[in-house]
Amino acid sequence: MVRRPPYALLWSLAALLGLLAITVTLAYQPLGPLNGPVAVTIATLKALVVAAVFMELRPSRPLTLAVACAGLCWLAILFWLSSADFNWRADVHTASEMARVPPYGPPLSGSH
Repeated sequence: MVRRPPYALLWSLAALLGLLAITVTLAYQPLGPLNGPVAVTIATLKALVVAAVFMELRPSRPLTLAVACAGLCWLAILFWLSSADFNWRADVHTASEMARVPPYGPPLSGSH
């Protein structure tokens, strides 16, 4: 007797391969400023497929779903804080400004 895998696994395989094909296709497209948000959206969809099927979140209890949602919210907060820090640092110090600043301040007069 031949055993077949559950249909959920086959659908998840098809979804993940489809999202992979979309990722590879869009990697070669000039999307400009939309490149980052599109890539993060596709990655989020892949993570949702993996969480729903392989972590078995679909038939789980409400407490398990609440913990998974709390983890996703925490991840969103970390992404938000990291991007805010990155954007703030880019506005404050540019590479050309940092190249002009001496490492330990201006030289003292009469030190030579």
